Amino acid sequence: MNIINKSDSYIIANKLNTINIENSCKDSFNLMEKAGKLAAKNIDSLYTKRKTLILCGIGGNGGDGFIIAQELSNKGWDIIATIVGDQKIIKGDSLKALNKLKLKLLNFNDINLDKTKLFIDAIYGIGLSRKINKKECIILNTINNHTAPIIAIDIPSGIDCNNGQILGFAPFCDLTITFSTLKAGHILLPGSKKINKIKVVDIGISKDIINKIEPNIKINNKNQWVKEIHWPKIDDHKYSRGYSLVVGGSKKMTGASRLAAISAQRAGSGIVALASEKEAEEIYFISLTSQVVKSYKNIKEYNAIINESRIDSIVIGPGLDIGNKSILKIKSALKTNKRIVLDAGAISCFKDKLGILIKALSGKDAIITPHEGELKSILPNLSGSLISKALKAAKILDTIVVLKGATTVIASPNNEALVNPAGAKWLSTAGSGDVLAGIIGGLLSNKMKTYYAAAYGVWLHSEAGKYLGAGLIAEDIPKTLTKILKKIEKTNI
Repeated sequence: MNIINKSDSYIIANKLNTINIENSCKDSFNLMEKAGKLAAKNIDSLYTKRKTLILCGIGGNGGDGFIIAQELSNKGWDIIATIVGDQKIIKGDSLKALNKLKLKLLNFNDINLDKTKLFIDAIYGIGLSRKINKKECIILNTINNHTAPIIAIDIPSGIDCNNGQILGFAPFCDLTITFSTLKAGHILLPGSKKINKIKVVDIGISKDIINKIEPNIKINNKNQWVKEIHWPKIDDHKYSRGYSLVVGGSKKMTGASRLAAISAQRAGSGIVALASEKEAEEIYFISLTSQVVKSYKNIKEYNAIINESRIDSIVIGPGLDIGNKSILKIKSALKTNKRIVLDAGAISCFKDKLGILIKALSGKDAIITPHEGELKSILPNLSGSLISKALKAAKILDTIVVLKGATTVIASPNNEALVNPAGAKWLSTAGSGDVLAGIIGGLLSNKMKTYYAAAYGVWLHSEAGKYLGAGLIAEDIPKTLTKILKKIEKTNI
């Protein structure tokens, strides 16, 4: 999905937010007229005039469609309009818009689609919360299989605005024109797959109202954290740049923690150490070069390593065995009051032990990085969209949550989140999550604020995946970070 206009913040709203925004306007029909006219203006500027069929629903989205139909007709477009649904129950602002329409309405089944060169989908907007009926599915499937492109008004019909779920069927739309803000359904899968390009149109809603939307959800882009990056200074040395410690996995699972250690150093740590169980030390000594290996025989020696005063951040979880021994290591790491990343095994260890995890995290500067399965193992009763699950988890655990997936959500206990849209599909490979944990740990060692370090780390990881493309393996990602980092430092926007 390509957002074709530049927004300062890319704020993401849900259905309730959008309804409240619209209700803040005293003259709702004036708002509808403005939306319809601006949508028509954008369509006229982005597409050449052609024979166009506008499909209008019986609610607010249909009202927008009636206004668009009249506006494009006024501009010289060859417009056909049809109503999908029972015209008799159209009311309110939509009825006002219909009464202003000077075009003759046709029945969909009577229209010769062979000559149609563009469709405008104004059947359902953000209000849809049920599966669309069979007749509507047939109509949407018909235009979807046509060669002409489709423009959606607000959101492609059939997509749930709150969670991106497909409610029966949704067409693939070349362009989606939405108003005031992005909606969660634009960004979340599977709905986002139905959107090629999207444009957010300003219809005059006060920025103060939009900026007060809760929860505070935005797209994860450079504007959110670029000013928070701590670039090396001319007089820095390895310890001043940051010291990360990665807790190594067992002898049979060393690869994950090695990936994390290398990634932490690539992301910016001046020095990275790896704490290894004695039986695994030989593997780490042989395979790691610029990372320091510190081995231990027991929990006392382990505690001495993690409590080194110069250590800034600790990454624990990649390759970690699941069991009480590991829980003891995790709790010890959290007691150090270092900045902590809990990943993989350090999350799974707490299945059915939520109270222990909450107590261990209390008051700590930590980031937890589960995928949906790991999150479900500790919080099995979470429901809702990916965004709402991440926000609820962050609130319950009182820590930053990076909920990983094709779309990744970085959530704060302060009811704010950044959403990293799907796009880096080649990252779905073994070890990729371990690299991300290391990247975030490295950024934490640079003393970057926790929330921004998590978001920046996710973005770096995603951009590396997009850059590498087909055939990437986890080992490739750390090497690619230098190219992504150079680009950010150069643009510094």
